[in-house]
Amino acid sequence: MSPEDDHNQKPLFDWAAGRPYYRALPVEQRRLEIAERTFDIATLRDAADLLDEPDFAQRFLEEDLAPHGLQLWPAAIMLAEHILQAEPGAGRKAVELGAGLALTSIAASTHGWRVTITDNDPVALRFARYNAENNNASIDAYEVLDWHKPPIGRLFDRVWAADVLYQLVDQEPVLNCIDTLLAPRGLALVADPNRKIADPFDELAQDHGFKVVLLPASAPDLQGRSVSGRIFILQR
Repeated sequence: MSPEDDHNQKPLFDWAAGRPYYRALPVEQRRLEIAERTFDIATLRDAADLLDEPDFAQRFLEEDLAPHGLQLWPAAIMLAEHILQAEPGAGRKAVELGAGLALTSIAASTHGWRVTITDNDPVALRFARYNAENNNASIDAYEVLDWHKPPIGRLFDRVWAADVLYQLVDQEPVLNCIDTLLAPRGLALVADPNRKIADPFDELAQDHGFKVVLLPASAPDLQGRSVSGRIFILQR
């Protein structure tokens, strides 16, 4: 992992008529009430619209960096709610994989966890930093992390991920990353909106030596509709 320092870059958003825009797309500020706490998250309504821009689409093809992390997904809300209702972090270390807008990490930081936010997309890390600072969240680090190349020798009491199982090809790298980063008595929690493609993750995790507990979960999407999901809880 290498740190992502964006302080010397140009401003993340352009502003017009008092509203923020990212590459001409309006940025929405979503206020979320989760477990009696309030969070304000900047999100694109449909990050896939970025693929209409030729240079961004070319980057996607060349680097396999889809812009999905720039959109708020229900699984992140599910995971944030679960964390806030579970035992406090009490200063223990946690890492979020594919953090995107970082709602989960921001919520966890208010519950006593020392969080490292990671994503493979530096732009997502800039959104994450913006949201964390806007919520006065104390975050340990923002780092670029490729699931295929997890760092050796860094262990965390919790490894979190929300909606990262939408491609079958990613499930083995996600598990290998969890296996590398998770402390011996730690827990990994992976939230998913009941995507059919994620069904094999349970058995695959068991093949990796994890005990798996499945918890049902739900959360609203950007249109306010309830989305059912699940949280895979992995423990060695």
